[in-house]
Amino acid sequence: MDRHSDGAHGERLKAGAAAMEPEEQIYVNLEELGVPVKAETKPGPEEEPGRWVPLKAAAVALLLLSLLLAATVAAVAALYSRDFSRLSTHLANHTAERLQLLVRYQNLSHERDQLQTSLSRVLKNVGSCPGGWKKFGCRCYFLSPTQSSWSTSRQQCSNQGAELVVIRSQEEMVFLNKLGDRLKFWIGLKQTFGSFNWEWTDGRSPATTFWRNRQSLYHGYRTQRCAAFNSFEEGNFRGTFLSWSRELCSQNLQWVCEKPAEYV
Repeated sequence: MDRHSDGAHGERLKAGAAAMEPEEQIYVNLEELGVPVKAETKPGPEEEPGRWVPLKAAAVALLLLSLLLAATVAAVAALYSRDFSRLSTHLANHTAERLQLLVRYQNLSHERDQLQTSLSRVLKNVGSCPGGWKKFGCRCYFLSPTQSSWSTSRQQCSNQGAELVVIRSQEEMVFLNKLGDRLKFWIGLKQTFGSFNWEWTDGRSPATTFWRNRQSLYHGYRTQRCAAFNSFEEGNFRGTFLSWSRELCSQNLQWVCEKPAEYV
């Protein structure tokens, strides 16, 4: 290129530079000189500083929620562990009590079996009376085939480990009445000497009496009397059972002995 053309080119550059801003002039001059110039970049939407504030807040909130969740899980785990420990202890205690009850039940079952065995043995021998004796309830009775005075009759009963019968109820009166027909026998009731009082051979005063026509009030008390049982016609009224009579103790009558049934 000739000088004329170079000069014209330079003039055009100067004229263009005069119309540019200073920064543009520098940029153009650097391009003319061949110096590489980096193009100016404007921040994009993602690089704007205002966009980071919500993201940071969300991250902080997420972190706080994570911490809160972790704390909640830890608290629930602690409560669960405590309740589990408590339930385990309760279950262990319940199991121990159940075992104790089971052992007690087994012991009671064993005792029950023993009692049933004993009861069966007793029931098997209930009412076991010697030959010639009759049973009423849990007691044995013997009607003598011979006659003797009241004192001798009592001695005969004593020789057999018994006593003259002591009457306790109307049911016993009915039983004795069935020992035979038209019977008259000594019972264990005797007038105390020198009085109108009567006493059983066991020392008790009679709570219930079955005297014929209030015979216990008659006769003097200077001669001691003894009570005798007389057979009667059974009926549905109390007068039926009024069969006792006062007799001289020296009189000879049959007698009835009484003793507990034997249990083997």
